[in-house]
Amino acid sequence: MYNLPDLDNFIEVRPGLWRCTIIWPVAVGVQVPVATFLVRGDPVEEGPNAAHDWLLIDAGAPMQVQTLLRAIDKVLSHEKDQLRYICITHAHIDHTGATPALLEKYPEAKVVIHEDEKPFICDGKSFRSCMSDTWTFTLLKHFSHEADVKIPQDRTITLRDGDQWEFDHVLKFVETHGHTPGSASYLHTPTRSIMVGDAVMNIATMPLLSTVPCISGPMAMSTCHWGDAMKSIDKILSLKDQVDTVFPAHDYNKDGLHIDHVHQFHNPCK
Repeated sequence: MYNLPDLDNFIEVRPGLWRCTIIWPVAVGVQVPVATFLVRGDPVEEGPNAAHDWLLIDAGAPMQVQTLLRAIDKVLSHEKDQLRYICITHAHIDHTGATPALLEKYPEAKVVIHEDEKPFICDGKSFRSCMSDTWTFTLLKHFSHEADVKIPQDRTITLRDGDQWEFDHVLKFVETHGHTPGSASYLHTPTRSIMVGDAVMNIATMPLLSTVPCISGPMAMSTCHWGDAMKSIDKILSLKDQVDTVFPAHDYNKDGLHIDHVHQFHNPCK
């Protein structure tokens, strides 16, 4: 089903932006593509083949750790290449799995998260404790996968909308909460691309019955506040002057989604 060119390897999908998709076997007969992204930052030395600082957006599911580490090694091939930041869209299990291994491999690296997501990734707070505006999450949250990744607070930096950080000139932090209390997206300004985590998805809605992907909002059973999640899609669409391509974490399209297609899904009558 998932015949993508970036399966298990990073492919440069835009200048300075790489994507790697690894299949997550959620249940028998249910396989979900999980994308992570590498962003080339500033050069650390002069020259045509200079080493660079690098940023990773999301860190896959726990069973994907070794595949992801091998894929990163192929891109960060210069001996002085450094992974500086792991930018987490939200703390669900399929977005944080390789974080401890990466922090061990890159001792100077830190994790970027939204301030409201910190309790879930640093303190072990369960998403099952979240209040919801839908019966779907209230009922089904007890059956969802819980992440057991725990990151030391001194290895994290927390951001909110408007906060400036070291790589703000390359990757802007955008609050897109709703799926989780501290969900965030990352806007790669050089290529007008935004990595939105689970704020938007493009997979088969009923994988046991159909292999045809379609654009949708986040998975309802794991979305804490549906109303806020819909407002976050509006927020992503409001960035049209800055964004051409929307890259979901769960996406069957080899080239992401044009923002106009997301608009057509979310506002079909406009």
